[in-house]
Amino acid sequence: MGASAIPIILSVLRNGDSYGYEIVQRVKELTNGGITWKEASIYPVLKKLENGGMIKSYWKVQAGQRPRRYYTLLADGEKQLEQNIQEWGLIQTVFATLLKPAT
Repeated sequence: MGASAIPIILSVLRNGDSYGYEIVQRVKELTNGGITWKEASIYPVLKKLENGGMIKSYWKVQAGQRPRRYYTLLADGEKQLEQNIQEWGLIQTVFATLLKPAT
């Protein structure tokens, strides 16, 4: 899934609680199919984020549906996301400078 998986997942959860399949579909939708994760590949990352205290899971049961494990962003996850955003901004600046045509 690569190094971008954690900030992407945290960003999705910043917009509201979600479950694994929904996260996978949201990322696919946001990237117009550019990023397609297999549903099973997201769960180890979610587990790592939960063990790291960045997200918390809970079970939600809705009438007529099977129970789903939802994930919510915690304060440490918000801090991690802010750090990731700053790092990505720096990387973007470096690439913009490196890819500028020489004058």
